Amino acid sequence: MPTLRLLVTAGPHVRHACPVSVPVDLPAGTNVGITDIISGRTMPGQCVSENGTTCLHWVIEYLAQNEIREYVVNPKVTWDNTLQGVTVKDTPDNRVDIAIVNRLFTAYHYSSELARPYCYPVNDPYRSCVTRANVGEKPGETTDHEHHRSLWTSYGEVNGTNNWDELEGHGRTVHRSFDLLESGSVLGRLRAYSDWETAEGEVLLHETREFRVYDNRDDLAQIFDVILELEAANGDAHFGDTKEGGFLSVRVASTMDASGDGQIENGYGGIGEFECWGKRSCWCDYSGPVDGRCSGIAVMEHPDTFRSPTYWHVRDYGLMSTNPFGAGTFQNDPNISGAYTLPQGERLHFAYRIMVHLGDAWDANVAKAYHGYINPPKVEVID
Repeated sequence: MPTLRLLVTAGPHVRHACPVSVPVDLPAGTNVGITDIISGRTMPGQCVSENGTTCLHWVIEYLAQNEIREYVVNPKVTWDNTLQGVTVKDTPDNRVDIAIVNRLFTAYHYSSELARPYCYPVNDPYRSCVTRANVGEKPGETTDHEHHRSLWTSYGEVNGTNNWDELEGHGRTVHRSFDLLESGSVLGRLRAYSDWETAEGEVLLHETREFRVYDNRDDLAQIFDVILELEAANGDAHFGDTKEGGFLSVRVASTMDASGDGQIENGYGGIGEFECWGKRSCWCDYSGPVDGRCSGIAVMEHPDTFRSPTYWHVRDYGLMSTNPFGAGTFQNDPNISGAYTLPQGERLHFAYRIMVHLGDAWDANVAKAYHGYINPPKVEVID
């Protein structure tokens, strides 16, 4: 094939460990080398099929503000997955393990015995878990809110069904199948299909959830994306106005709780529960001590998400979740309602980037990373 050259423009932001992609005329599944013609450094590139188009993904190590660089693509370069890459592997225990450079990053649990799927652990770059274990499984952790399972999706009022907690009569999210479990030199992908059901088994919503985990080769942070779609399955689906819900929910490790030595911060500079709970923001971060270091987890919402920027149900006791429907509850105003009815067959779209980092939001420069997500560098094929 002819030499493929790429031109990358940083734009007004400094770029560090920033994933980028561009449509290319290469076979999906191809691993390539991408060489910076200034430094001569070669990094892995991965060709991924997306909606009938092949996109080339790689990670920009560093670009200064407004810098422009040229790269050359070499399709003959191969990569040793023991040194780089993301491995996605289903196990006999109804769990998909996701490892970065052969070190477990997270696992997706989907047993039919669960009220709903969840991810645990969620590890920082030093393999310390920043989310709470299931209640009773880890000595010393808090035991409140048993349904707060590490990192998950659920909502407390869908056609009157409570698919948030695990009290008597609760709804369930039932895993059905996977159609994508993909490992790669740059990213790994998992796509799962589930149904939201009443306690009696009536299907309310069809759920499609995709995870994209990157080997961003950064000793200070790991990132992954979650893309969620919900379709009204049997008639309209009504989402009530309640605080009890989160389409991306996190319960942090107990040592990180803001009631102790932890800290909550949002995209507007709000600090703590009082300034962040029930407020709208493009991102929210929870940080605190884990295994003798300060670590944190940020949830960034893409502007294409339904009703972005979302409200945040975030608490000093360790909960952080996105909730676009709880407007009246959060504002304590009975004249306001965030309730929404999704017509039969139509879909809601949610998209998030999660950044698991060392230090607090300031140390990790979450604000800069957010723009790497929503305003990535411009990439052009110039051959």
